[in-house]
Amino acid sequence: MAISSNATGIIFAVIASFSWAVFAFTIKYALDGASVLKTAAGVNGLNALTVTIITLSIIPPPAFIPEHSETYIYLGLAGLFHIALARIIFYTAIHRLGPNRSIPVAMSYPIITALTSAWLLGEAITGRIFIGLALLLAGITLIVRADSPRSQTDGNTAASWRLVGWVCAGVTSLLWGVAATFFKKSALDIHPLAVSSIALWIGFIVSFIAARLLDPDGTIPARSWRWILMSTCCQTVAVPFYILAFTHTLSVRVTAIISAQPLLVIPIGWLIMRESENITPRLISGAALVVGGTILVIT
Repeated sequence: MAISSNATGIIFAVIASFSWAVFAFTIKYALDGASVLKTAAGVNGLNALTVTIITLSIIPPPAFIPEHSETYIYLGLAGLFHIALARIIFYTAIHRLGPNRSIPVAMSYPIITALTSAWLLGEAITGRIFIGLALLLAGITLIVRADSPRSQTDGNTAASWRLVGWVCAGVTSLLWGVAATFFKKSALDIHPLAVSSIALWIGFIVSFIAARLLDPDGTIPARSWRWILMSTCCQTVAVPFYILAFTHTLSVRVTAIISAQPLLVIPIGWLIMRESENITPRLISGAALVVGGTILVIT
């Protein structure tokens, strides 16, 4: 029995979501004692290289050239917002809050995508999608109000340290929400894998320049590189499947599935970072609401 295009898009989005859930922990370890900007540039560069090699083994170089000139603008904006700016800011949020708290806030971006898709792509916002997004927001609110990670409960600077993390997670949500629409606009004109490669190279160039200008003395310890390589592998799986999903189903469905990462991240955090992540009933309840909202959006 053939799988429908909509089901294919959902499967691709699930693969991307799982890959990014694992990535959240590998990048957390990579950032231990490392420069956020230089780590972001390193992951982006390796990610761009691996995705491009895979892409060129599947599609010919002419497939990288869009038919419409405005696609270059969408590609540039997608690479700038999702790969360069959002990754740097998101890594800062993970470094300060941990995966279990930063990810749910960042994953609220289906709300932004629903609005931008309705405006730029003409995708309708149904009552079911509206209710689902409301549940997502309620779940995120619970998670934000959950107890802080145990590793950050001490010290006079804990409050300001975490506040910057929450702000970074919120800005990440905004950037990802807008960039999702630019990714879909680009993927409607050229092959999704080509979109992935081009956007990643744009993101790498911007993040490399940012690292050189804003953190010239930053370093990456030798112990971080194995985690950077693992992070690259996760991103190499996640990004192409994420963009492929957009070509098979609605943007808001893709982003809602991605936002279900708390369901995956919390068990992983409990298993490998149990003490520092401080997983509480309120945190779990928030994740359950996020997942419930996702189910409403995609059905």
